[in-house]
Amino acid sequence: MKKIFCMALSAALLAGSVPAYAAEESLFTKTPHTFTARVGTTEFTKDGAAQPLDVPMYIKDGYVMLPLRTFMKALYADAELVWEDGIQLAKVTMQDYTLSFDITGNRIWRNSSLLPSFGQMEVKDGRVFVPLRDWEGVLQGNSRYIVDADALRWDAETKTAAVQLTELTAATENDTSSIKGTGEAAVFGIPLTDRYDYIESIGGDYFIARKYLNQDSGKPNEDGNWDTDWFVLDHQGKVLHEYDNKDVSYLRGYGDGFLRLNKRDGTSQILDMEGNTQFADDYHVIDSFSEGLAMVMDYKEGKSGYINAKGEEVISLSSYSADAFSEGLAAVGVDLPKEEGMQSAETRYGYIDKKGGWVIEPKYRDAFAFRDGLAKVEDTDRNIGYIDKTGKEVIPLRYNKITDFWNGKAFAQEKSGEVILIDTTGKKLKSIITGKYLDDCGNGIISTEVSEQVAPGRVEYVKLYFDENGRISKEDARWRMRLSEGLAPYQDEKTGKYGYVGEDGTWVIAPTFDFARDFKDGYAVVSRKVTLANGKEDVQWGTVCHPI
Repeated sequence: MKKIFCMALSAALLAGSVPAYAAEESLFTKTPHTFTARVGTTEFTKDGAAQPLDVPMYIKDGYVMLPLRTFMKALYADAELVWEDGIQLAKVTMQDYTLSFDITGNRIWRNSSLLPSFGQMEVKDGRVFVPLRDWEGVLQGNSRYIVDADALRWDAETKTAAVQLTELTAATENDTSSIKGTGEAAVFGIPLTDRYDYIESIGGDYFIARKYLNQDSGKPNEDGNWDTDWFVLDHQGKVLHEYDNKDVSYLRGYGDGFLRLNKRDGTSQILDMEGNTQFADDYHVIDSFSEGLAMVMDYKEGKSGYINAKGEEVISLSSYSADAFSEGLAAVGVDLPKEEGMQSAETRYGYIDKKGGWVIEPKYRDAFAFRDGLAKVEDTDRNIGYIDKTGKEVIPLRYNKITDFWNGKAFAQEKSGEVILIDTTGKKLKSIITGKYLDDCGNGIISTEVSEQVAPGRVEYVKLYFDENGRISKEDARWRMRLSEGLAPYQDEKTGKYGYVGEDGTWVIAPTFDFARDFKDGYAVVSRKVTLANGKEDVQWGTVCHPI
């Protein structure tokens, strides 16, 4: 079943806190470093600063032997080193890869790639030593450093080995957030309480709460689940319905003011918010209700369709590929005849109305939900554009990728890689950047990777974020893509606590929580850790009200 996840949020785009990216700007800061090791001593330095070493370096078979731990820690302060004594293997974990040094076999790997090795590595005085000559191959594949020409040098007179490298620091590593202010104290809808172990919003001022009964044991049941009591709450925390663990295995919201109740006996029911059973769910799969209909699938009968709020099938389909209704239409797939040699049949998508009739014939490789009268579609050549409800191409199908519209604007990537800003008629408003890909982060924010040649034959990529005005910082993108109903949960850098910031980057609700979800219909679920009288830690759950 093809799923569509859309964000319909109401927040204005902001001017970027970082100047728009220009092609002549460098994506990296380059900092030269010199490491020196004096044979016969413990003198190991980085840019003249002594590095911790408690055993002397030496020469073996004509190779200068450098200590693995000291050198790696000098390169990466956060490098993690593990020694497996039984097989004489040292592992060094960096940010995105692992180096393995097999002492007995005298082999070095970067992840699964074997690197060149020369002199024999060995363990001496409780330390792993690696020949200096081996480090050139190790460092060549390091994305953080450029190995300079003649990087490895030996001064026979002073018996000093030197390694010269240039460290790369991506411009985005210095990105900071523009968050300001302090915020006000939260106003609670459901006051914080330890009565529940989890609360989730199901929309329309209703919430489902859980209480795990065997949590103190620290072990789930044999089936991997926790014994759970379930509660339906209103916006003030009043318990509307309570379901016992002995009878109910799962409860969830099902859209349009419905609940789905899974019972221990294997049956399922669809309930309204009054707790009344609407019908028994006899289908193998049922999707949430949207615009009065829910998509269902029956694998036994080999069919799917849509049911109404009474559980009556009103549309029968022969395909498993179908989406929820949006603006009166639903994207539905039709399987083409399977050709010889194909593992599975290809699917073509079109749109049906609530009577099950085709409004737009199934001819697209992929199709998405309608929003504000437009839907994104992809043709069989993987070109993407937008159509209206008559099937007319409003934005021609010629792009690699197009984002959802946000305040009447969308980002589109040309075949050349250029990312442009367009309006709802497809008119180009401006050029944004040429990048490796286009990723829709939501709320009018995109990301892409941009390349730069940092040395002869060496190209590196940096992930950058943009809004309609140009580049924004990674930190600002992080909270802005979470905006819902004009507020975004955000973790304060100093305290580690969560609060909510507004569209202009100002704290609105002070950061005092340990967990915070997005706003939905005027409320957001939050939690806070507390220490009980017996010294044990617990978590209180509740909801905060939208301040406007």
